[in-house]
Amino acid sequence: MLFNFFKITFRNFRKNKSYVFINLLGLGLSLACCIVGYLNWKFAADYDKNHANHENIYKIQINKDVQGRNVPYGITPLPLGEQVKDKIAGVTHSSRYVSTGLVLKKDLKVFNQGIGFADDDFFDMFTFPFKYGNKEALLDRSSIILTSRTSEVYFGEADPVGEILLMIDEEGKQYPMTVGGVLKDIPLNSSIQFRAITHFDNYLKVREVEASNWGRFINATFVLTDGAYPQNLLDDVNSNYVAIQNEARDDFKISNYYLQQLTGLGAHAQNIRSNWLSEPPPPPAVTVPFIMAILMLLIACFNFTNTSIAISSKRLKEIGIRKVMGSDRRQLIFQFMGENLVLSFGGMILAILVALWLTPAYSAMWDFINLELNLTSNPEIYYFITGLLIFTSLVAGGYPSLYVSSYQPVKILRGNLSLGGTNLFSKILLGAQYGLTIIALISALAFANNARYQSNYDLGFETDNVMAVRVESQSEYEKFYNLVSQMPDIDKVTGTQHHVGWWTYGRTLKSGEQEIESDMMNFTIDYLDLMQLKMVDGRYFDPDLYDFDRENSIILNEEIVRQFGWDEPLGKRVQIDDSTRLTVVGVMQDFYMDGFFDPLDPMGIRLANREAMNFVIVKSQLDRLALKEALEKEWYKIAPNTPFNYDEETVIDNSEYVNLTIVKMFRFLGLLALVLSSIGLYTLVSLNVIKRVKEIGVRKVLGASINNIIVLVNRQFFWLLLIAAIAGSALSYFAIDSLMASIFTIYQAVSPFTVLAPFFALLFIALFTASTRIFRTAIQNPVKSLRYE
Repeated sequence: MLFNFFKITFRNFRKNKSYVFINLLGLGLSLACCIVGYLNWKFAADYDKNHANHENIYKIQINKDVQGRNVPYGITPLPLGEQVKDKIAGVTHSSRYVSTGLVLKKDLKVFNQGIGFADDDFFDMFTFPFKYGNKEALLDRSSIILTSRTSEVYFGEADPVGEILLMIDEEGKQYPMTVGGVLKDIPLNSSIQFRAITHFDNYLKVREVEASNWGRFINATFVLTDGAYPQNLLDDVNSNYVAIQNEARDDFKISNYYLQQLTGLGAHAQNIRSNWLSEPPPPPAVTVPFIMAILMLLIACFNFTNTSIAISSKRLKEIGIRKVMGSDRRQLIFQFMGENLVLSFGGMILAILVALWLTPAYSAMWDFINLELNLTSNPEIYYFITGLLIFTSLVAGGYPSLYVSSYQPVKILRGNLSLGGTNLFSKILLGAQYGLTIIALISALAFANNARYQSNYDLGFETDNVMAVRVESQSEYEKFYNLVSQMPDIDKVTGTQHHVGWWTYGRTLKSGEQEIESDMMNFTIDYLDLMQLKMVDGRYFDPDLYDFDRENSIILNEEIVRQFGWDEPLGKRVQIDDSTRLTVVGVMQDFYMDGFFDPLDPMGIRLANREAMNFVIVKSQLDRLALKEALEKEWYKIAPNTPFNYDEETVIDNSEYVNLTIVKMFRFLGLLALVLSSIGLYTLVSLNVIKRVKEIGVRKVLGASINNIIVLVNRQFFWLLLIAAIAGSALSYFAIDSLMASIFTIYQAVSPFTVLAPFFALLFIALFTASTRIFRTAIQNPVKSLRYE
């Protein structure tokens, strides 16, 4: 029986090679998209699950009371981890973690690396597999543990354990460190990321920080429990350490501590201020690709359904004879469902092959995603593929199997069976295909238009021919500033404490009963002119009033003025802490230093300390690459052992990168949807033409022209596609705008052109596709079609 099943199946496939190829290609491409979409979703869902103890690790975080509302912060006071260590029942391990940028040097290889610092228990809590060495190396204060990637930079493929690296701080102090181990590379879906790690005591030494300094914050304090929620730990820290912290930082008073489970860090990261750990992809980057892939699969399944019905027109006699010979409907359903399953399985094989190429291609589009289709070490992928295969077989082949098996043998053998090639169900499937297709096409055009809009949007500051170079000390700043000032190709140069797009610090600004959490930046006098920042009210800092403005004045952006609800902000007083009260002397136009993804933050600007410069800002007519090379050459004259650290990627570059990546994704999906829908239309038109061959022959004999026949057969499809296109366009207009709003704060709304261009293009392609198939039948000699009967 099984032999006969496969014999009939492959004989049927051989007779209908074109339909089989169409289905295999459509299913293969759409299933490949689903596999990539699943891997993309799984990457975010598994954030921090690479650690074996992920369910029992908690991070201590803080809430800050602002206007009666708890604002969560991810940072913790430096001494807190030492206070809770080994004193709370149920807490088996604890570790502090902080990261900072320091130079690692080996011979002529000098690079700025992200160095992590952690306590003794770190590797007992977190799962970071070792390639060389072991976790005991962390206990040695003179040792440093590298990641595999960092090790290859300095030592190639060799085992570097026992080798010496120099760790160099901003002042040029050198700390010889022995390589104690090498970790396998850390997966990107981990909140803790570093290039090398050493003991926490080295952080205290390098940064010259007192271990009891409650005014200093670090990235994280983690605890590992024996399985129960550590309520006693939470009660202890809230009762004993809130007051101590608030006494140490009058300008940053907290309301309470709370615990966040490690597996929830990624999900809540975007809602936490001062989150100094790695964050997962934004939700739209996770959900949208998977949803679009499912839509592509539905289009392919609809094609499968119509194609299966088309193939059945050639098997009427087989079905009739099998029923007369005793086959019941269940056997026929088994035959046709089995054929569909075999075809779906073939599509899945093709999908896996395509996904092996598509997965790294998609992963390369994003800096923060690293997807891998590993069929040997990831058993869960088989559950997904099996479920997807069953789903596809049922959705794509269920209706055709029931439909074909219901044919009555008497009608078949009499020759008066009428195939429902254009029945209501087939029309609904085709309409759904084209509705989904136009959504994909409009999405691609909308995101492309938005990319152009945002690239030309006024960010509120200078972006052309400006470069910021990071300096690590005041002496380094003065030397580099003097060198750059003498370069002939430099138009303007200034120093500053903070630079747009690089970093800020946070403070609570109070005015009366109002409190607003605000970002803060310290600018120099010349920074306004060089960066083309714009004042909309009041004045900027006055060089003749430097000392006064530094101690008493503040400039606010428009957003914080709106949040305070001030009509006349000039002269208002804001308070930062009990001893710092500042007068608003000006209002600066909002500038978008983080691109267009996050809401505009309130911003306060103070005058920089001349003795605490962190950046040299340069404006030149040189292009960015030439300017970088010229500045780098001068840099190594004053700091040969320190890497040249500049704003390699501007805010607008980052926005364009994300935009173009999204555009590529939607263009691919739109093109795939268009191809699949055109194939579906071609199939349905073929069904209709097969059904009306005799009618077309009679009309030609009676004098109908080819154009008349094309219009006649096309008419029903034209109205169907018109309705589907209108429905899809209307849905797109609102759905895409909502999607844009979930990704961007500033974006171009969907315009009528964005909807109408794909609308008319789709109708033209659809009618051309249908007319091509009708034309082939209409030009045939009517004698041939009439003689056929």
